[in-house]
Amino acid sequence: MSKLKNLSISVHFDSQETDAVQLEVDLQGEPVLFGLWKFVLRRRGKPLHAVNFWTETCVHHEKGCEYLELDLLLSDDYRLQRFFLLDNTDRLLILGDTLLRDGDNTKRRLPERNDYLTYESTLFYSPKLRPKTFADSTEIFFQPDNPKSSSIFRVFPLALPEWKKTSKTGIVTGTLGIEHSTLVLRQQTSGISMFAPLFFDFDANRSGSQYTWRHLTVGENMEKVPDDQAVGYRVQVNKEQFLLYRSMTPLANRTVLGHNLINDFCFARFFPETGVETLVVVDSDEL
Repeated sequence: MSKLKNLSISVHFDSQETDAVQLEVDLQGEPVLFGLWKFVLRRRGKPLHAVNFWTETCVHHEKGCEYLELDLLLSDDYRLQRFFLLDNTDRLLILGDTLLRDGDNTKRRLPERNDYLTYESTLFYSPKLRPKTFADSTEIFFQPDNPKSSSIFRVFPLALPEWKKTSKTGIVTGTLGIEHSTLVLRQQTSGISMFAPLFFDFDANRSGSQYTWRHLTVGENMEKVPDDQAVGYRVQVNKEQFLLYRSMTPLANRTVLGHNLINDFCFARFFPETGVETLVVVDSDEL
């Protein structure tokens, strides 16, 4: 996709692998994430499998950001939309999957009884890196082999609570962990759609700074929107704050962090004093 100083990302999806995408993220000329970005999806315990090849549905450049969206039809009347967002200015990378019932762009569907979805994705990281996990929180830091060196980057599973012992406020549960030299994200939801984003901070100058993220309330017609219809997250790294929003229903007028949205996807900076500065917005006719 793009290069930023010593950070670059490349995406390939024109192989015979219908259920995976080849990804490589390089930092200072060395790969830090690479290989097939795989997924395993189940609905009510039944696997969902690809029924065609990945297709490119959106390429978007705006305000120093680059956005790529891919689409894959699945069995059982589902589809997977996968996105890559590189924020050149803030040295951020966001990777995410959105699982949707096929046809939800034309009408809303109610969940069937006992409906639930499970999701797992895996990404290889360099053997030259040492992951650091935490007993109480869900983020992961990646450091070089030298333990005295500062973190190269860190990753936040935005759909999961920051604190492992936090009472669940939404319908999504899961874990972010390390297994066999891979970064593994697992999520489960009781709804009919799911959003699974990973937020990577590659700014070394922020490696020792404070950070946090929160699941936000999305409102529509003065009511809270369920998590399988739309979600919003606020992320803070050092003094910078960001908003990430994803709709999983037809066009709707909604509010999050006091910001009015009618888009399918939004990534923005957030300033407590002045509000939201939009960086990337994507509408359904672009997906």
